[in-house]
Amino acid sequence: MELMEKVAYLKGMVDMAEFDPASKETKVLRALIDAVDEMAQTVAELVEANSQMCEVIESLDEDLTEVENDLYGEDEKDYDDDEDEDDEEDIYEVTCPSCGEVFEVDEAMLDEGEINCPACGELLEFDLQIDDPPAEDGAEGSKED
Repeated sequence: MELMEKVAYLKGMVDMAEFDPASKETKVLRALIDAVDEMAQTVAELVEANSQMCEVIESLDEDLTEVENDLYGEDEKDYDDDEDEDDEEDIYEVTCPSCGEVFEVDEAMLDEGEINCPACGELLEFDLQIDDPPAEDGAEGSKED
């Protein structure tokens, strides 16, 4: 049974019970049922309003998705992930050998080749040349055999 049906059922039960209409208990009981009836009506109105708002929100969400697709293309999630990866790749942690301070530098700072430690002022130099990877021992061993 829904809320409004339950209230109607209670009203019917009180009417069928044939309580003395002049008694204090009957007046209190009818006042309580009237209050419950008003609350049930308010709840029904709120449920309807909530339903309408959910429909509006879904419509706005669909419209927003269309706008995002127009701006970023169909794969906006991939766009966001690429952006996050780029941010992570550009930041490096450096530990000062003199004072042990750990701080972050970006790729542009590393390209300069040197930076002063923000804690102690020590000049730190960076050599960004990548050495050739070590020779693959397994590949060389098979060539010699």
